[in-house]
Amino acid sequence: MNRRKNQQLKIIGIVLILSIVLVGVVLFQSASPMRKAKKQAVTISKEVANISEVQDFYWFTREKTYFTVVGVDNKNVEKIVFLPQDGSEAVVMNQKDGINNDEAIKKVLEKKETKKIKKVSLGLYDNKPVWEVAADSIESGVNYYLVDFKSGEIVNTLNQV
Repeated sequence: MNRRKNQQLKIIGIVLILSIVLVGVVLFQSASPMRKAKKQAVTISKEVANISEVQDFYWFTREKTYFTVVGVDNKNVEKIVFLPQDGSEAVVMNQKDGINNDEAIKKVLEKKETKKIKKVSLGLYDNKPVWEVAADSIESGVNYYLVDFKSGEIVNTLNQV
């Protein structure tokens, strides 16, 4: 009887370990597209803007999908590289020409419509650089605020219930 119980515990242990490994593999694979996109975006940013140190990476989707790399070039200038997913021409800007993500979040919080900031990303909307700030709404759902990179003004708000 004791031997049978030990066998059952071994089987349960093996099943548990295999389950943990399987969950780990699934999670690793699900993050793979993001890692691949980031790796390619960083490589292209090094070529088109001489980025030597990457500070941030954003995946931005509105009308089009952009991979945005924020970093410092070989002259120590902070640059932003907007890379359209469709492979069209990259857009390069200086970070000093606009607001940073903290300032975009502050602008959204000033509206006092949100409970919690969920995500911030940077991309192009109507060919203009914008910060997208996703936040839980006080009322219901999630609000998406597009904050103009240059002026710091909110240019669009979407609510998803």
